[in-house]
Amino acid sequence: MKTKDRILMTSIELFNRHGIVAVTTNHIAKALDMSPGNLYFHFSNKEEIVRALFKIMCQETYDLWRAQKRDNLLHPLDLIEKNFEIYWRYRFFHREMYYLRRKDAQLAKLWKAHIRKVLRLMTLVYRQWIDKDWMRPMESVKEMNFMANVLLATASTFLQFFESAERQPVRSHVALGRVYVARLLIHWTRGSMHGEFEKFITRSEKGSADA
Repeated sequence: MKTKDRILMTSIELFNRHGIVAVTTNHIAKALDMSPGNLYFHFSNKEEIVRALFKIMCQETYDLWRAQKRDNLLHPLDLIEKNFEIYWRYRFFHREMYYLRRKDAQLAKLWKAHIRKVLRLMTLVYRQWIDKDWMRPMESVKEMNFMANVLLATASTFLQFFESAERQPVRSHVALGRVYVARLLIHWTRGSMHGEFEKFITRSEKGSADA
């Protein structure tokens, strides 16, 4: 693995464990057993590392949504699960994005562009779900935009919402997040897809209660 990639992977681990604010470039260099000077050869500062990781997270998200082809669509529940895996992998962003955007104007600009792009991709895929008779059409473009915003806001802020000062987000929060998104989306499902959503929600909630 290239040094630059090692820096990024180690940064993800440290940011997830301790939070971006608490981690410095010296902490990252120490974890990699390298000198700060060697790290600065690849990244000028921590903000550069954060922006690089954000772009990687965005690309993984776009690749997932763009892979949805009309004749080879992921099941909506599978797409929800894969999205939450990305949220979990880069959970430090979802815990600290508000602070990061205020601190870094470049990151704020990237974030706004990312949200616009994801909303467009969500709308395109939803229309494909309609064609597959998995979902019912929205009554208007306004309703479509509203639902896309609600779904994205719920999914991307879920881990932050469930985090407290004493506890880091845990994997069970990811499972719960999938259920919440499914509960929001089930009202637009149709036919056998509605039954599959009901089974998923019931099974997940029973598993959570038994845990």
